[in-house]
Amino acid sequence: MKSNLAQELPEPQGQMVQFPKKEREAMSSNELVKGFIMKSRLYHYEVEPFLSDAAKNVYSSIMGFTNGFNKPSDHISHRQIQGGKLKGSNKLSSGTVNNGIKELVWFGVIQVVEKNNKLGNKYKINEVSLVEAFNHLEAEKIKVLRLSNECASISEALRLVVQSASISGAEGAAASGASIEFLFIDSYRYLFSESLCSKKPLETHFYCFQEEKKKYQLEAEKQEAEAKAKAEAERKEKSRKLSFDEVIKLTSEKFNSICDFNLWEQYVSNRSQTAKTKLTKNALNAIYQDFKNWGSAKSNQSLKNSIKSNSWGLFEPFNFKANSSVAPTPTSRNVNDAWGEEQQYAPASDINYGDLL
Repeated sequence: MKSNLAQELPEPQGQMVQFPKKEREAMSSNELVKGFIMKSRLYHYEVEPFLSDAAKNVYSSIMGFTNGFNKPSDHISHRQIQGGKLKGSNKLSSGTVNNGIKELVWFGVIQVVEKNNKLGNKYKINEVSLVEAFNHLEAEKIKVLRLSNECASISEALRLVVQSASISGAEGAAASGASIEFLFIDSYRYLFSESLCSKKPLETHFYCFQEEKKKYQLEAEKQEAEAKAKAEAERKEKSRKLSFDEVIKLTSEKFNSICDFNLWEQYVSNRSQTAKTKLTKNALNAIYQDFKNWGSAKSNQSLKNSIKSNSWGLFEPFNFKANSSVAPTPTSRNVNDAWGEEQQYAPASDINYGDLL
């Protein structure tokens, strides 16, 4: 009896072949060279602000099944767009999906490439911008044209507006002798050469926007670096040790009015003897504020105390009283003024001599 503890596996009878998928071919197409992120940003800036909530929800669902998987298009059923597959998740109503699809198709944001009742219609997201359309037409006018089914798309609505403008212009041109044919040629030139697709909104708007944004960002970073360097230079300058001549030059005007400058020079001379005790701009600002608060008399006394004790610091004198100036006695040429007031004495007869006599 053979044991099954160690068995020799048979050699594979066939070779596995990997067939390429259609999606892999689509990933190398020109439509996905720059990636789907660029298109979603263009949609965010120049399409989404003009859409209704229903259209936004439908677009988000279609984008998840197409660009989200690096596919230019895909079959998406009505129920897939509705969502709500997970328990408790939101689900779009059938009417919301229909209205959203109609709006997106009307604006040219999506395109129904193929209709398939079994797999679902095949949708494709287009590269468009609605900025120019809403610049030429009012939002309320566009909404009326879309809901009234007078126009099949936004391009047709623009064409009708241009035609009506051309007709009104032709009536005026007839009176002035202008060519009506030229006006209609000019109108159609506008439709085809100045349309949304020919303007390449992704290239003209988004890429230019990115370049400008990058330029502004670099300029902002440059200014920020310059500001930091300037602040660092100022900080180092304020903390730099100053020589005796530099201190006297900086303080000759301000300190003259708040202290005895001779005492100040002596104090600065003592501080400038060694590099460790030299003054800085920060120290000068602090001393100046203290002297202003103390007053001239206390400031001078503080300088004297520091010079006498050969110390570095300046401290506010406590229990300090300024010498009160004694009013000088008015001089007089009368010699009797020096004796003061005349004293009054009792008469000699009233003096009691006692036993002296």
